[in-house]
Amino acid sequence: MLGVAIVTVLVLAVLLGVAAYVVREHIARRERVDDVLLDPRTPTLDYEVPTGQDPAVLLGALEKEGYTATVDPHGAHQVVLVQCPGGLEAHREDVRSVIESANVTSVDDGIPLRVDVRFRDER
Repeated sequence: MLGVAIVTVLVLAVLLGVAAYVVREHIARRERVDDVLLDPRTPTLDYEVPTGQDPAVLLGALEKEGYTATVDPHGAHQVVLVQCPGGLEAHREDVRSVIESANVTSVDDGIPLRVDVRFRDER
């Protein structure tokens, strides 16, 4: 009986250790991505998320299409930064299409919203 308890504790300790490692690695990876995208030398398309919309929906849609993106933590508004390694013009219309087709809804009623996507450099 004592042996079963010791094995159970050891298994739980190993599982907790693995879970902690995975979480730590995910956080470190996300921080590296953020560092790259927030570097002014990295070409990014910057999209200001309308008030009341969750940028996570956009990040998920962009990631699904192979883009690396993050939310800029600075400023009054949430801004999604999308990495464009081939240059802004090479990715502009595709990124616009991904954002426009993302399933963005209003917080209040869940009805899909028509989104007019304008990047910061187009204003």
